[in-house]
Amino acid sequence: MAPPGEGRDAALLPEFPRGPLDTYRARASFSWKELALFAEGEDMLRFKKTIFSALENDPLFARSPGAHLSLEKYRELNFLRCKRIFEYDFLSVGDMFENPLKVSTLTQCLGMYDWSLAAKYLLHTLVFGSAVFSSGSERHFAYIQKIFSMEIFGCFALTELSHGSNAKAIRTTAHYNPATEEFIIHSPDFEAAKFWIGNMGKTATHAVVFAQLYVPGGQCHGLHPFIIQIRDPKTLLPMPGVMVGDIGKKLGLNGLDNGFAVFHKVRVPRQSLLNRMGDVTPEGTYVSPFKDARQRLGASLGSLSWGRVAIMGMAVANLKLAVSIAVRFSATRRQFGPTEDEEIPVLEYQTQQWRLLPYLAAAYALEHFSKSLFLDLVEFQRGLAAGDRSARQAELGREIHALASAGKSLASWTAQQGIQECREACGGHGYLAVNRLGVLRDDNDPNSTYEGDNNVLLQQTSNYLLGLLACRVQDGACFRSPLKSVDFLDSYPGILDQRFEVSSVADCVDSAVTLAAYKWLVCYLLRETHEKLNQEKRSGSDDFEARNNCQLKDDAVALVDVIAPPDFVLGSPIGRADGELYKNLWGAVLQDSKVLERASWWPEFSVNKPVTGSLKSKL
Repeated sequence: MAPPGEGRDAALLPEFPRGPLDTYRARASFSWKELALFAEGEDMLRFKKTIFSALENDPLFARSPGAHLSLEKYRELNFLRCKRIFEYDFLSVGDMFENPLKVSTLTQCLGMYDWSLAAKYLLHTLVFGSAVFSSGSERHFAYIQKIFSMEIFGCFALTELSHGSNAKAIRTTAHYNPATEEFIIHSPDFEAAKFWIGNMGKTATHAVVFAQLYVPGGQCHGLHPFIIQIRDPKTLLPMPGVMVGDIGKKLGLNGLDNGFAVFHKVRVPRQSLLNRMGDVTPEGTYVSPFKDARQRLGASLGSLSWGRVAIMGMAVANLKLAVSIAVRFSATRRQFGPTEDEEIPVLEYQTQQWRLLPYLAAAYALEHFSKSLFLDLVEFQRGLAAGDRSARQAELGREIHALASAGKSLASWTAQQGIQECREACGGHGYLAVNRLGVLRDDNDPNSTYEGDNNVLLQQTSNYLLGLLACRVQDGACFRSPLKSVDFLDSYPGILDQRFEVSSVADCVDSAVTLAAYKWLVCYLLRETHEKLNQEKRSGSDDFEARNNCQLKDDAVALVDVIAPPDFVLGSPIGRADGELYKNLWGAVLQDSKVLERASWWPEFSVNKPVTGSLKSKL
């Protein structure tokens, strides 16, 4: 008689095809099915199987090895696939609230197939949709149903041509006119063009646009989000006063249409302001539940935390794909052996194990962390929606921001390094495009940049820790946080008195030893950084100078001038010798996007051309 549940497991987790990998599978010290059920749960495994089976059996998702689609065809096909995902209705609005992990699971399943598809779906539903839901009020909730029915298609427009990480310096403006009860959305020049916006290039009809809000009298209340129609949903033609286009081919993710938009005195109703964090009365008076403008901005940019946590999951999925390819290759690729007549799998060699097994372990660890942080973020967003303004809620937001900033950096860099190691571990076969490691590397690469450059994000985390230390030094405050991620620092500086003492090799593999070492390292770096900053401040430097005055930089440009070839050979708009960074990039993008008709209301660099082609009829 079969054990209970065996038939169920066989249907949910069928056996793999018999073949050369059987030897390793037979030697495993555990049941892979039991571990899968433990790690994922039956419901989630069934959800994943439903998604994968649908993709595999639908001709629209058929893989064509060796086929090379044009950029336009790839983006058209990606949009049609995204539309089909909504038709399958894998995830309803109710599911998103009842089982939030399904959102992450669906994104990863789609990404494992094609990250251009996952990114397009994610940006429309989770980023654009959550921005409308979390930053808007009841008057905006009608958009939610239209998002899931694809009556409208959305994007999240924060970054500009000349500003990305420094969101506070965004230059798009929104001036309120009480006479007409309208906001006037305007881009002061081409450097203020919204840029790099996913879905904006070809398909977005609406955008959550961040702009500096001005009330009558000229007072600026900082960045606020507005929901703005940028294209006609039926024709995909730009709305009056909006110049919108595609920024062109990228290193990867070319099924996603990243775009730009310029606004020329575009009038939108007062109700277009997503007003949960701040509002303007019909008469022009600004009101907000937040007394601190920094807290209001942080709450408004909450969708970025969603994006960063999502990127963690995307990076982990990429790492899992690369490790799966490399380990299976290594278990079947035979080279050399104890005799001339016997070759053994390269996985048997310690060098191959050292290259791959740490990344296999990292895939498991980072997946657990990303899921845990995702659920913590869900808890935080539910608190915001319920109007929780408690001290714990505020501290939870700061802690999640710090963890998401560090976690996104750690996951994306680990995946980047791991994919490259997997590519090299597969030798020449890893360089063959059909084996996908090159595509994984290119598609994962932007994870270290968008939703915050990793190096900048790590400074956000260090600032959080330094702020806690400053409170400890000044008033003896305890290190406490809602998720307990920094509670170990309550033993600072006593941790620094600890010394590494083990009596055997077995002690070294004890996870408690590794954890203690990391705690010591964090405390050491925190102390050194704190003392260095204080030293700079005592010498008269302000905070900004104290963080930057140690950089070896004045000779850099002159040294590059010695080694750089002529601009024609260098072939990079952002690297030209004239240093006109934005002017050169803007001109190159407009030329590449085939937007050639000048708009009468725009200065030298403006152009305007409607989107055409078969995609328009497919919406």
